[in-house]
Amino acid sequence: MKPVKRIIGTLIFLMGFLIGQSQEKVEKANSSSPAMGIISKTSKKRLATTVEPNRKFSYAERELDYLMHIWEGEYDNVEQLDFDKIQRKENAKIIGHDRVHVSVRQFQSSNFGVGAVYVEEYRNNNPSVITRQCIYQLFPDDKEKAIRIKVFHFKKMKPVLALSKQFDEIALLYPNSDKLTEGCEMLLRRKGNGFLAKTIEKNCIQRKNKSVDYQFSVSEKGFTFKEVLYASNRWLPDAEQIDAYELEKARCFSCMIDFPNDTNGRPTVTKYYIDIYDQGGVFTFDYPDGRNMLLGMRNTWSFGMHRETFVIYIIDRNTNKTLIYSWGEPGANRIGFNPGWIRVQCDLKTPRNLKLQKELRPKS
Repeated sequence: MKPVKRIIGTLIFLMGFLIGQSQEKVEKANSSSPAMGIISKTSKKRLATTVEPNRKFSYAERELDYLMHIWEGEYDNVEQLDFDKIQRKENAKIIGHDRVHVSVRQFQSSNFGVGAVYVEEYRNNNPSVITRQCIYQLFPDDKEKAIRIKVFHFKKMKPVLALSKQFDEIALLYPNSDKLTEGCEMLLRRKGNGFLAKTIEKNCIQRKNKSVDYQFSVSEKGFTFKEVLYASNRWLPDAEQIDAYELEKARCFSCMIDFPNDTNGRPTVTKYYIDIYDQGGVFTFDYPDGRNMLLGMRNTWSFGMHRETFVIYIIDRNTNKTLIYSWGEPGANRIGFNPGWIRVQCDLKTPRNLKLQKELRPKS
């Protein structure tokens, strides 16, 4: 009987170990960075697990699979604007860039097929005015060894993701919807560690007697786009072209803003729970003494230290004076400060971190 008991005991131990490993994998999967105000969903299926997963995929299909895996996210060019300022000091004729924020979402159960994404753009920190809103329908093109893109623009642009609205209505649209108009097709090909898409017909987009070749590139860390201008099928001089917009992928952080507590009990009380992006995200609030303040977050280049730095800071908006700042390693999942008169704690937004924050301040 003893050998039998040992075997049963070993089986129970192995079952417990496997269950524990499974829970650990789920926790790790949930630690990815979600969109603003939306908890991460780990049920997304990539192309290879959605369409005939047991058959051999072509080169174009594998490229589409990888593209769909890396593209979704939030992107901002706030860092590019700093370098624009430096260049204009050397040459005042250089044309600067607008501040641009782009949101990209992969369709889940889309009438556009598995390879479809929604793109929403606004500029100059004004999310109520959308400057680009479209759906990209992507197909593997084995003949071209590329990905063909059909572009559908919204006839009436209005903010959805920029105002943290639900995405459900857009996901239910069809290509022939009366809310959409078909644009110019594009071809996307591998370029280095990312992808480059170009308009197929260079004269398709016309603007003020000029042809516009809209191009964009995607990598794991960024999203870049530019408009190459032509006149009479000839490339216009560089002085008339605008350099590419270079946007870096942003991560969403959940922050607690605490003020000193004048009553009995714990020393601070949480006044605000907020979401903020690490690529130029900001949040304005009033301090108890009436001063209007701004909390900002950046992954930026430190000219003094000659390295990338993750920074949060508070500015007095009346005097434009920086009151406090804190820095850490780029890519860090947590940052904060506590000088005594305010306490800020920011954690990468995951279900686990949200739960921990609420447990720290259960009555806030």
